[in-house]
Amino acid sequence: MKILQLVPYFYPAWSYGGPGKLVYDISCYLAAHGNEVTVYTSDAFDSQSRMSKKLHVHKNHLTVEYFKNVNNYLAYTYNVFVTPGLYLKAMFELKNFDIIHIHDLYTLQNFFVGIVARILGVPYVLSVHGCLEDTRIKQRNSIKKIFLWLYGYQLVHHAAKVVASSESERNSYLALGIPVQRIVRLGHGVSPKEFSTTVSKSSAIKRLMLPTNKTIITFLGRIHKIKGLDQLAKAMKLLKTKQDIHFVIAGSDDGYLTTLGRLINRYKLTNISLRGTCFGEEKKLLFKASDVFIYPSYSEGFSLGILEAGAAGLPLIVSKGCYFDEVATYKAGLVTDNDPEQLKKAIITLTDNKVFRTEASKNIKKLIVSAYSMKAIGDRLLKVYSDVLK
Repeated sequence: MKILQLVPYFYPAWSYGGPGKLVYDISCYLAAHGNEVTVYTSDAFDSQSRMSKKLHVHKNHLTVEYFKNVNNYLAYTYNVFVTPGLYLKAMFELKNFDIIHIHDLYTLQNFFVGIVARILGVPYVLSVHGCLEDTRIKQRNSIKKIFLWLYGYQLVHHAAKVVASSESERNSYLALGIPVQRIVRLGHGVSPKEFSTTVSKSSAIKRLMLPTNKTIITFLGRIHKIKGLDQLAKAMKLLKTKQDIHFVIAGSDDGYLTTLGRLINRYKLTNISLRGTCFGEEKKLLFKASDVFIYPSYSEGFSLGILEAGAAGLPLIVSKGCYFDEVATYKAGLVTDNDPEQLKKAIITLTDNKVFRTEASKNIKKLIVSAYSMKAIGDRLLKVYSDVLK
């Protein structure tokens, strides 16, 4: 099968968030199973730099083409990816693919490729990665709302299949009038082996310069207003007298770091460490050093970070806005409202009950292996593609 993956940013541009990583992982899996996989993406690396001009992947059935993006600031700040080379390539090359998988919603390249695909009769599958959540739509600026109404909904309605990473996202598709038979409920895949390390917990704590004899509670994700970090900061304020807890907030700044810093100063929080973008070996160490993973988001499509923490065996505290009720079902942690008082109660429950944490760690690993391993997700996605092409 000749598959094109279209995504605005890609490996190793981890600062942009989860979609680039999950498309990388699934592309590697599909290629490893004999499919010819091509990725079209931009050369955006972060807000200031681009990918190396020499960076071009072509090995083991996987080809990645990085097209020059006109302005990195616009891409990083406003999600405006302008890649003229990609548009030109698409006009001449899309006919060579059996199927296209389009990721994200608010990008010109997705809209353009969607039109060309329809003209050429090449079917496409669409993953919006949370872009249709009501909370996110309300927080979008006017330009993105106009884009959504003019172009985004067209992209959704013409897709052969749409992928819903959560039940909430499935309902969003249904609300747009997408027939239920065109909606595929499919989460993200992770590899537990990716987060295993032989480094001991004490060594990881020492290498990351974190305090010893504390319960480490970690958030890892984009530092963005939608992540609920304001509520977490308020919960920390309520927990100031609890001296056996230390918080770590790690991730790339997505416009909210300054505000978060002000909250930390206003509440006089001292039991907290702020870290920047965290990936690779550092991410392994951070997971190893941590006791609990917390994600208090107002709204998520389906967080890859939560799955990665779960794959590392961390008990979870997730907000209801993460739409990951299986955490409660499998007793792998706690699902809570993201108001400060409820977050405080959840944190105390897990930090004060080591037996619960131990059981939750075992349970989340079982859940990841059974439902969210790369094999489970990759095989299901291949079936989706095959069904479209029948």
